Amino acid sequence: MAGSGAMALRQAALNNDLLLSKLNADVSIEGIIKSDPILKKGRVVGSRKLYDDYSCLLKLTKIDGQIIDLPVRLYFDKKEKLLIDQQIQAQVKIIKSKERKVAALAISRGEINILGQPREIFMVTSNIREKFRSLAKPTDAGALIPGLVIGDTSLQSFEFAAQMRKVGLSHLTAVSGANFALVAAFLLWLLQFIVPNVRLRVQVTFITLLLFIFLVRPTPSVLRAAVMTAVILIARSRAERSYGLSALGAAIALLIALDPFQAIDPGFALSVLATSGILIFSPTLESHLSKFIKTKWLAEVISIPISATIFCTPVVVMLSGQLSLITIPANILVSPVIAPITVIGFISAIFAIVATPIAQILLWIATLLSNWIVLVSKSMSSLPVITFSQVRFFLVVFTVIAVAAVFHMWRLMILISSLLALQLFYNTLTWPGSGWQVVNCDVGQGDGLVVNLGEGAGIVIDAGPDPVKIDSCLNNLGIKVIPLLVLTHFHADHVGGLTSVINNRKIGQVWISNLHQPEESYKTVMQQLSGLDVKSVVQGQQFAIASTGTTVKVLWPQPLTQQFTSLPGDGSAINNSSIALIIKTSKISLFTGGDIEPPVQEIISKSADLTAVDILKVSHHGSAYQYLPMLDILKPKSAIISVGAGNTYGHPDSDLIAELIRRGVKVWRTDNSGGISVATPNKIRVTGKEWWKFRWA
Repeated sequence: MAGSGAMALRQAALNNDLLLSKLNADVSIEGIIKSDPILKKGRVVGSRKLYDDYSCLLKLTKIDGQIIDLPVRLYFDKKEKLLIDQQIQAQVKIIKSKERKVAALAISRGEINILGQPREIFMVTSNIREKFRSLAKPTDAGALIPGLVIGDTSLQSFEFAAQMRKVGLSHLTAVSGANFALVAAFLLWLLQFIVPNVRLRVQVTFITLLLFIFLVRPTPSVLRAAVMTAVILIARSRAERSYGLSALGAAIALLIALDPFQAIDPGFALSVLATSGILIFSPTLESHLSKFIKTKWLAEVISIPISATIFCTPVVVMLSGQLSLITIPANILVSPVIAPITVIGFISAIFAIVATPIAQILLWIATLLSNWIVLVSKSMSSLPVITFSQVRFFLVVFTVIAVAAVFHMWRLMILISSLLALQLFYNTLTWPGSGWQVVNCDVGQGDGLVVNLGEGAGIVIDAGPDPVKIDSCLNNLGIKVIPLLVLTHFHADHVGGLTSVINNRKIGQVWISNLHQPEESYKTVMQQLSGLDVKSVVQGQQFAIASTGTTVKVLWPQPLTQQFTSLPGDGSAINNSSIALIIKTSKISLFTGGDIEPPVQEIISKSADLTAVDILKVSHHGSAYQYLPMLDILKPKSAIISVGAGNTYGHPDSDLIAELIRRGVKVWRTDNSGGISVATPNKIRVTGKEWWKFRWA
């Protein structure tokens, strides 16, 4: 009742009439920054990549001079240098937010003015964080230390963060109850040699943990972790499971009463479930393991991550649509080094300002240990995870399996499990198939296509918008060598995933368009391709691989850039600079033209170079702007459309699909079918997105 009332009051406050009247308007605001600014990588939206900027929570105190008290999310230019607890004034645009715990988004419109500096406690802890971060080595192992100790992930690369997420280790860099428990245990152990009085030792530990909260930042998640730590410590000290559950219940009630929006926060649910698993299941599992593992601490180290992971798995599956079978083994493997890294890192952070050489030595030791986490993460990230087309359906299925196990309905449990396993391995065996020739990866609203050259080699055309998706596809196909990489043009939905394509793969020649626009995207791509053999290609140039009988012929662009009538959309000039190719192997032929539009399609159609092909990779994600006579020259047996589900562009166009079908062309779409594998013109396999399917990814 109290929680419902508090939630209602909080929701009413967020729907403040004054704030609502300012939506979509430019206003002047004042407020206090309540979290450390975090650099947010710009998302790919259509053909554009949004600018990188900073994000932080802001306690709004004034809007156009009128007093108000609401939480908002502030986005501002990465050139601004803001600190937690600063009082600021800024011109912003207020827009709606999907984030439930804030009233709106505030987008900065110019320079931000500092009205007041942070309080002393924040200044001191900010200096410690900054110094500690500066001492970390510029490697994945070094960047991991600030995350493990104080939750600062600003040094981590996107690629390594993605690997951690896939393996199920990303929780290590979120400050949790484990951090507090380890620090508390270390302090109590150390103080016994210095402070004889037990009560005084506890008091010193308590005060240090309060300061530690400010070091890792007093955000709701950190305060939640501190409360959950207290629950576990109380349960361990009392050695009573029931007492721990009572303390957990009281902690949940307290946290929701203080902040009702915790009740709908996935992080809160995961924190509660992890603590529940440690309290309920870990002692039982530890007892069973001790029969085989005689070392008590080792049995405990194994039982804790397993228990927490098992209890959290349903929520993780529901949030991500994925189930990683390697999460538990990965957490077991890294668990022996977590405690020493946390404790050594904590001591190093304390010494960072007062005795830098000591801090450097300690950080060096911690980095040696964190190399093990990096090794586990990188080696296991290449293993596939299970992805679900419909999460709710499979949650129901797994619930039925769990209930069947509890009530000893073994036949039902074995039957359902066997059917799921058969479906999973059937999908694995049938896609992409041993004889695949061409695969269009499911990269969302973008392009990413692979032509098989055998023995782990392939021609790759475009890199999609998402590094994770294109990398996952190439890994599934076993592509380690790319003799030819073609970037048809520089729109973000074709080059956004480039870093993961070239990372840890042998790249031969790289073809790029001769129109180097958009300028910023071109500069970024060229930085990423530094050291590679890059070539701007034009009509008539060719690439051949004699050993496989593969030829690649450039049909467009022409040497001189031409002007065409601009069509509605995201840049006709750039679209019409796309590299158009005819690719022929010993078994199949393919036309692909990036995002070329009707004027260029017409010019290509009237050239003698355009010939009939087996497969048409439909230009511009199946947009309405197509030169239909081109279809009659190409005469494809199948057409592939690379397109994102639910895109706002209306791709693919229904009239175009009707024209293809009328000509007897079989149409395949990644938004409906997932990854598309072609072995012969009429032998096509897909990963499938039907509601009942789940698959490796």
